[in-house]
Amino acid sequence: MKQVSRALIVISCVVFAVSGWAQETTKDAPEAKKPDTTVEQVLEKFVAATGGRAAYEKIATMVSKGTLEIVGQGITGTIEIYAKAPNKLLLVQSITGIGEVKQGTDGQVVWSQDPFQGIRELEGVELANFKRRATFNADLKWRELYEKVELVGTEKVEDRDTYVIRLTPSVGKPITRSYDAQTFLLLREASVYEGAQGTMPGEEYPSDYRDVNGVKVAFQSRAKLPVGEVLVKLTEVKTNVEIDDAKFAKPAAAGK
Repeated sequence: MKQVSRALIVISCVVFAVSGWAQETTKDAPEAKKPDTTVEQVLEKFVAATGGRAAYEKIATMVSKGTLEIVGQGITGTIEIYAKAPNKLLLVQSITGIGEVKQGTDGQVVWSQDPFQGIRELEGVELANFKRRATFNADLKWRELYEKVELVGTEKVEDRDTYVIRLTPSVGKPITRSYDAQTFLLLREASVYEGAQGTMPGEEYPSDYRDVNGVKVAFQSRAKLPVGEVLVKLTEVKTNVEIDDAKFAKPAAAGK
């Protein structure tokens, strides 16, 4: 399960605000070699390597807590991630010198709250991207979530051979994921954050996979963004804990 990547959605929003970044840059894709497997085999082996379908389907909620750091900028904070099947998600980040930043959905309304823009409902591509991220056990549902899924080749990621898969949603830009050719764990994800303030490309490198109730979760992720590097470390992950649905509701405006 990719809990840390959910946290990076909100971190990207914060980086926009503190850096003023509001343009998109792209890099040439790595030269791909012809793969010796299929996209279905790679994605199913990833699920098997991280616990298997049966283990995934036994989990209905997940609560994660941890720390974050924007490296070299003196910005640190804490994160909390609440996820509940089938499509409820709340991300909470408390960042030193900035305050509390939240994004969430109760399965219908998708909202954001931060010191820069206040409370707002997400729209357009930002809405579509968050709803996709909020899908519980999304790794089992890639056929539903993406319009096109392709095995585009192989590449080296930090000296490891990987299979490269491009997932294209019906709304939003493609996501490229690189899976270890031996362990089939996810080693890299490249995507473009698309928000109200513009777009920002980024690369995420999940690591430190640990077993949580039969499913492997990446407890650490390093994100490379145009304006710096973000390090997220989970300190606690719990599954099948009770989460009140009210937690995911859009907050009321001040004074109401």
